[in-house]
Amino acid sequence: MPDPQAATGSIPPHPPLLRRQIGLYAATAVTVGSIIGSGIFRSPHSVAQELHSVPLMLLAWILGGFLSMCGSFVLAELAVAHPQTGGLYVFIRQAFGDRLGFVFGWASLSVIKPTVIASITTVFAIYFCDAMGLPPSCRLPVGLAAIGVLTLINWMGVKQGAGTQTLLTTVKVIGILGLCGAAFLLPHRGPAAAGDVAAGTAGLASHPLFLALALAMIPIFFAYDGWTDSTYVAGEIVNPRRAMPIAILLGTAIVIAIYVLTNLAYFAVLTPAEVAKYEAVASEAIRRILGEGGSRALAVLVAISTFGTISASILTGPRVTLAMAADGLFWRPAAHVSKRGTPDFALWLQAVLSGIWLWCAQGFEDVSGWFVTTSWLFYGLTTAAIFIHRGRQRGTSAPDEGRGYRTPLYPITPILFILVTVAIIASDLGSSGWRSAAGVLIAATGFPLYAIFGRGKR
Repeated sequence: MPDPQAATGSIPPHPPLLRRQIGLYAATAVTVGSIIGSGIFRSPHSVAQELHSVPLMLLAWILGGFLSMCGSFVLAELAVAHPQTGGLYVFIRQAFGDRLGFVFGWASLSVIKPTVIASITTVFAIYFCDAMGLPPSCRLPVGLAAIGVLTLINWMGVKQGAGTQTLLTTVKVIGILGLCGAAFLLPHRGPAAAGDVAAGTAGLASHPLFLALALAMIPIFFAYDGWTDSTYVAGEIVNPRRAMPIAILLGTAIVIAIYVLTNLAYFAVLTPAEVAKYEAVASEAIRRILGEGGSRALAVLVAISTFGTISASILTGPRVTLAMAADGLFWRPAAHVSKRGTPDFALWLQAVLSGIWLWCAQGFEDVSGWFVTTSWLFYGLTTAAIFIHRGRQRGTSAPDEGRGYRTPLYPITPILFILVTVAIIASDLGSSGWRSAAGVLIAATGFPLYAIFGRGKR
């Protein structure tokens, strides 16, 4: 049954709980830092296994960036209209009512953010231990320590959390650009001749072009995931109606440019067949340029990059729980804000859940499959909210605060993104097996739980 408040658009926003202390540069750093993690260091290998020419692979990365930008266009308009703490939770609740808003908030708390943090932490722990010469037995305590340290920093204050995120993002971007510069400027053997390339691709997968492109897009979209995260801290961004479109759109555009440049750097050193052969493609490329010392430097770069992504998720995730509790849809203590101006209860609750997921995980693939389908399901739902938002604008003569920014090529961009979302969900359900379905089922438990937590609101 539709929520009557959602039908009229009369759901009041939760009261402002957090101070606006995040500037434009930090907000953009949240977007860039949330997207760039481990994907650019591992996804090119998966793409090269399906697409066997450099132009096709570059086209796939540009296409993935364009489709992510379609979602970003819509997200920017919703963020301008509702510049509040909680991001996707706010947009879904405003469009579809308390029930679906709670279901997303529950999914974010129980599955999406903890599994994102745990999966990226497994990659961080592997590369950190490799860089420091630590045995594999240290990976779990190193990962738990990383979650604890970053949670502590974010508990200390918003400026500390946002400042740490800005620093880590800046360092990782400089490091990736340094990798690209080394590939283009320093002497190395370079890729093999064209005849060797053809011979090397003979044993690779040979799907029809359209199917190969569709399969290649799955790891590409994983690498681009994270463009939604800056909306979660919209209630803390200074001048959000100006800053949010810039942070979302400029941040996504920066990542597209970095990803295309990094792929060009790989192909300056390796053939397409070699990119398809080596799973750690960045490590192999830098090893050929700088030797074994370069591999160690690359391990440090990946550790910094993934550490920054963990930091972004820890910063943004608790804002959903806080907003949901402030709206009376969740346990009230989760809405508590400390004297330092941080959502302390929600932060440490997320840390505990992330630590449990990390402890249960056997590796990156073991836990990453839980969140992809669940996340994209809500990305599609959020994008669909733009149609309700526009419908309410047409149904009232009152001036709308969100009209300062409009989605380009509406309604083509949201429709295109929703179609892509359906394709990603179908592909991930087929490739990730029971984990992707289980993540959706855990999110679905939010419907009966709403009957309990939503009772006080009603």
